[in-house]
Amino acid sequence: MKIFSSYSVKIKHYNHIFKDTVAIYRSAVDYLIGVCMEEWDTVSGIQGNLLRQQYMECLCHATADNPDPKYTGFDRRFYKFPSYLRRSAISEAIGKVSSYKSNLVNCEISDTGIRGQRPSFPKAGYVYPCMYRSVMFRTVDKYTAQVKVYIRNTWDWITIRLRISDMDYIHKHCNDRKMCAPTLKKRGKEWFLDFPFEEE
Repeated sequence: MKIFSSYSVKIKHYNHIFKDTVAIYRSAVDYLIGVCMEEWDTVSGIQGNLLRQQYMECLCHATADNPDPKYTGFDRRFYKFPSYLRRSAISEAIGKVSSYKSNLVNCEISDTGIRGQRPSFPKAGYVYPCMYRSVMFRTVDKYTAQVKVYIRNTWDWITIRLRISDMDYIHKHCNDRKMCAPTLKKRGKEWFLDFPFEEE
């Protein structure tokens, strides 16, 4: 049996620099939700999360092999958007639309006497970006890391200091677990990296 746990590590000295990154990510998820809603009949018929993600990416992202995607607004609006973050946003959008469609069906088939309100149109809401290893997050030393964020109108790396007590706890208690890619999150006025761990 696989067990997943998560530990939050406080990022020191930064309070505002991550706001643009999160705002752009949420805006990208909202855009992709719109695409997913338009294409849901096709997307829902594709078996497998990876194939769904790849189909959505072909609809909105131009490449050498796909020079003329159906939805051209994504690349114009989210210029140089990191590829792993784009795929994360696509997966988030598919999940939200899938949940919305499922809730809508349940609402429509339920007894009208006890039926609640129809589910509202899906939105990104308070989603946060996953900082994939090597392309969005990399370790410098035990208490220092680098993350790729939107800063000075481009995507670039910044160096962050991680709270010593948090990292000491992880190194002491989680060495026998697999550390997965962290998620950037805000709680109150402070920012954290939430590290998921996997163990058998």
